[in-house]
Amino acid sequence: MPAESLPPAPELFSRWGAFQTWWGRSNKEQAQIAEARLLSRLQFFSFKGVASSDAEKSSTVARVGLVQLSGKNRLINTLIIHQNSNPAAVDTSNEGIERKDMETDDQGRTPIAQTNLDMKTATDKDDTSMISPPAPGERAIVVCHGYGAGLGFFFRNYLSLSQIPNSKVYAIDWLGMGGSSRPDFKFKHTSKSSMKEVVRNSEDFFIEGLEEWRQIQRIEKMVLVGHSLGGYLSTAYALKYPQRVEKLVLVSPVGIPENPAAQSAPLPNPPSQDGTSEETSAQVQNGPKAASSATPSTTWIRRLAMGAWERNITPQSIMRFTGPFGPSLVAAYTSRRFAYLEEDEQRDLNNYIYHISSKSGSGEYALATILAPGAYARWPLMNRMKDIKMPTVFLYGESDWMDYKAAEKARKTMNVPTALMRIPNAGHHLYLDNPPAFDRAILQVITKPWDRTA
Repeated sequence: MPAESLPPAPELFSRWGAFQTWWGRSNKEQAQIAEARLLSRLQFFSFKGVASSDAEKSSTVARVGLVQLSGKNRLINTLIIHQNSNPAAVDTSNEGIERKDMETDDQGRTPIAQTNLDMKTATDKDDTSMISPPAPGERAIVVCHGYGAGLGFFFRNYLSLSQIPNSKVYAIDWLGMGGSSRPDFKFKHTSKSSMKEVVRNSEDFFIEGLEEWRQIQRIEKMVLVGHSLGGYLSTAYALKYPQRVEKLVLVSPVGIPENPAAQSAPLPNPPSQDGTSEETSAQVQNGPKAASSATPSTTWIRRLAMGAWERNITPQSIMRFTGPFGPSLVAAYTSRRFAYLEEDEQRDLNNYIYHISSKSGSGEYALATILAPGAYARWPLMNRMKDIKMPTVFLYGESDWMDYKAAEKARKTMNVPTALMRIPNAGHHLYLDNPPAFDRAILQVITKPWDRTA
């Protein structure tokens, strides 16, 4: 799907554009188009200018499409990027990067077109177009997004990551999220169910999908890069399948700190047959009851949010309930959180967020089973990371709302090489906030020796 053939995304605060976006939400092609708008920018990115001067001689090939898993309605949206030529020829030394600085802008972009982007869709179980095992000696880098996001969020980083020597980049949308299929997310709990049992069942919904995807791609070991909730799930995967992870890169991961209240908080209602929480419709219309633990000084907004969380009313379900006003709600968030993006980038990202969020609810309902109100883990990683078997690095933005000090504490319990880095001029979405610094950190983690003193 050539970039020039893609229709432009509607204006952020256009009423007609919002209505058009809402009206087209049921068209599966709209979500693919929204994703393609972001990924088509791959052809203009490099690692801080370190790129071929001749696109025809050194082309980066990218493919995106669905990988069919076993069972009904289980497909994982996948992006695969590799170099036609040997990326080891690219000079990624500090001198090489500095030499190219003048040829790029402050985000590391270069006007040299390098990428041939091929959009694919799995049509049946026998489709092998999106199966691409690493070549002998080639490292697999697998990127996993956070809650409410998708693989398109890393559009500023992919080509930079693909320049890492002897590596192939994969990115996935977790099952039930992003551009992946939406199988029913059902969990049951009784008075006899332990908290760990409920959490483990929710984790398995995602990590078993990742494991089956890995088997299909015939990846023996991978560098697993997970952001936020994706970092939490990547850790859970690494604990269950340690032999399959070469290095673990946790990008502002959620769920590390301990909070006794979170570990004893009541579980939410299971989703109903239509994929929503059993109380969602009534609560959205009438407003959720305040959390029983709220104090008189708690603001009504916080009480509303905590009550919604306890009833598994997700941001996506609220957005879907608001109908044609949903795109405007997303625009208000996008324009505020990503105000530094260029206007067309904001517009495209906004359209992408809406379309992956307006799809039927599935994986989003795991949030309240894994995390208690306040975003503390019901089964904290702090108590589990001592069993990690592979080198692990933590990345945070310097203005990140996620507490990096929890990672510092967790490192003391770990018996493997660890490192913690903070990215300047960046918040929770550090890969979007400061792409060059984030990409440099990933390059260093993967290609250079480091130990627990880093």
